[in-house]
Amino acid sequence: MKRGISIISLGLIAGLITHGLYYQTFKPCEDETLECQLSWIQDYLSLTPDQYELVVAMHRDRQPEISALENQIHSLEAQLAALEEERIENDRIDFIAFYGYLQEKVNLDKTRESSTDSFLAKVGSIMSSDQQERFNDMIRAYEVSTTQGS
Repeated sequence: MKRGISIISLGLIAGLITHGLYYQTFKPCEDETLECQLSWIQDYLSLTPDQYELVVAMHRDRQPEISALENQIHSLEAQLAALEEERIENDRIDFIAFYGYLQEKVNLDKTRESSTDSFLAKVGSIMSSDQQERFNDMIRAYEVSTTQGS
């Protein structure tokens, strides 16, 4: 009995050590800078220097679009806060204004999703099939983690 427990314990310890070493090897960036994340992606996907430079340029070129989307998000958040303040102060809901807010939010969500999908397709188009497969697996894992977290 003791021997069986020892074998199981050693197996668990070996598994934990292997998992830890694997994670250290493929660990994402600890800081949230774009440069660190792109560098990690370069290593993870084995991008060539030319591919890496293209990805960096694509991110740089997309920055104005991201800023515009962020501004729209902040505007919608302010609109919702104003609607909520009116609801609290006047104890009434402006359903027409709230419907307008919801329509804007749906449209912004569609625009954001379309923009992201287009960008990911553009980035994927510069990769080899093996790189694309790893890239798509990474995207799917991220989507699963974000949908489970919400």
